[in-house]
Amino acid sequence: MEQKTNHKRDWLIIGAIILAVIAGGGLARKAMKYTPNEDLASYEPWDKEVVESFEKILLQQGGRIKPMHTYARYTLTSFSGGKSLRFQTADGEKHLLSEAEWMLDTLFRSDIAKKHKLFIVDNSAAVAQINVSPDSRRDRYSYNDLLPGRSRLAELAAKYAEEQQKLDATNEKIDSVDQMVLNLGRSVSQFEYLLGQIGFAKGGDFAINESMVPQDMIELAAKVDILEMLGKMPEMSTDQMVQMMRTGSGETEEEKMFAGALRLLFFNMRSATGLNFFPPVDPESEVWKSSGDLIGEALADKNVREQNVEKLQRIAGLVTASKGPADQFTGELNRFADYQMDRAAERGEAKHAVREVDYYNTNPYLFALVYFILGGVLVAFSWLSPGSSLGRKVVLLGCIACALGLGYLIWGITQRSIIRERPPITNLYDTVLFITATAVLLGLFMEWATKLGIGAIVAAFSGAGGMFLGRKHEMAEASDTMGQLVAVLDTNFWLATHVTIINVGYAAGLVAGLIGVCYILNRFFTRLVGREEDKTALRSLTRMNYGVVCFCLFFSLVGTVLGGIWANYSWGRFWGWDPKENGALMICLWTLVILHGRMAGWI
Repeated sequence: MEQKTNHKRDWLIIGAIILAVIAGGGLARKAMKYTPNEDLASYEPWDKEVVESFEKILLQQGGRIKPMHTYARYTLTSFSGGKSLRFQTADGEKHLLSEAEWMLDTLFRSDIAKKHKLFIVDNSAAVAQINVSPDSRRDRYSYNDLLPGRSRLAELAAKYAEEQQKLDATNEKIDSVDQMVLNLGRSVSQFEYLLGQIGFAKGGDFAINESMVPQDMIELAAKVDILEMLGKMPEMSTDQMVQMMRTGSGETEEEKMFAGALRLLFFNMRSATGLNFFPPVDPESEVWKSSGDLIGEALADKNVREQNVEKLQRIAGLVTASKGPADQFTGELNRFADYQMDRAAERGEAKHAVREVDYYNTNPYLFALVYFILGGVLVAFSWLSPGSSLGRKVVLLGCIACALGLGYLIWGITQRSIIRERPPITNLYDTVLFITATAVLLGLFMEWATKLGIGAIVAAFSGAGGMFLGRKHEMAEASDTMGQLVAVLDTNFWLATHVTIINVGYAAGLVAGLIGVCYILNRFFTRLVGREEDKTALRSLTRMNYGVVCFCLFFSLVGTVLGGIWANYSWGRFWGWDPKENGALMICLWTLVILHGRMAGWI
């Protein structure tokens, strides 16, 4: 009877621990900061179906064809340091804007986009440099907030960029505040470039700062249809356009009107260059076209003008539909996405674009992080009653939580491999994910084999640490983590053999280090509290670490040899003493020293 009572008590305590952790997470979520935005009286969210359809629009960037969701995700991150915008409007409503919703505002509701507190500035001195009054209560500014200092910002950004270029030769950096001004200038310029991407379809609605545009051009844009005007223009190259605009506006009204039309077309052509929405007609070409590219081609060659204008009308249709009912806009977005998908399918491209959107929306690494933290908290609670029935049950639940986190992590890695049709490791971000998954798997295996609680500690802390590191790296880089591979890596065979095998070895080295830390802490705290050391437990830790170091040596050595063979295949030399090769060699030597020292009886 007493055993049943203790068993019931144990589960009640465990239930209370889990509820406390969940409640703490809920309170932390509620406490998340929403930036007050008095410039927005209210905000009307985009319809869910509109957002889902918009996310699947394709574009090419950096040589890779990706969904709009991915592009919006990393663009927003580069501006604001996060994947969403949280703000509170003047009417007291709180809003959480996803990356796709923010991009919809930027392209189709530019007046609202310019009021979002988007640009993060960590030091008010950077804002003061551009003659904008800093607000000590916030570190986020909207485009409209920065507008009074726009010209000063452009001037200083150009100056600091030149200074940085001079210092690059000596590996020095400009002052941190100057670097913030430079980064802010680049972000504002990129934001303006986004605002103008579909300006040709908006008539007289100039999304960017109108003070940057001549008044006669604004008046002309309100009167004419750009695409209709494009159809009536004579053939001319970009150089001819520039030359005609430089020679003046002419003497007659017709000449002035023509020169004004040229300036307007040239402005829209330059503003709409960058977002490549249109697959090329030539099957041999790998470069997609932007709206600006199509305008330039249509001007230069009447043979392609009709089909280019027809393509541009699709963008104009999106702009018109965005002002109407949600179902109308959804339908227009779906038609444009289907057009892109059909052309891409004919070219054998963008086969996994929809999967990529689902992958990011699932957010597997956030769930993995949550479960690893939960596992770590449970394992930590087990230290209050080590070796007891309650302690063992808490460790078991911690391992289950870590196994769930590992499941999400492996699912995410698998999705990335399918999307890119590559082995799991192609860059530093992939490396963090893979080593974290391997370390957690090794930790769970050790816990299953030893039941000492050490494996659970390794799994939980390596999992949570790896996920934090991965998120930090993604935020710091603020660029697509599935970008094009450099030429030397563009081989699935060596990525699957050398890179994967050597990173398994590195993960084992990480686990060996964590076990060593556990050993040292065990001895330190045992002596600190005056307790007698558990020799059996210490011997188990030593044997455990010996096995993991052997594992580390085998995979690191095989991986290093395969790397040398790859280097010989790619560059004609097996070894070149570069930093990566030296690092791999040092890991092999380090493990060999440990193993030989143990075999010889020195340690």
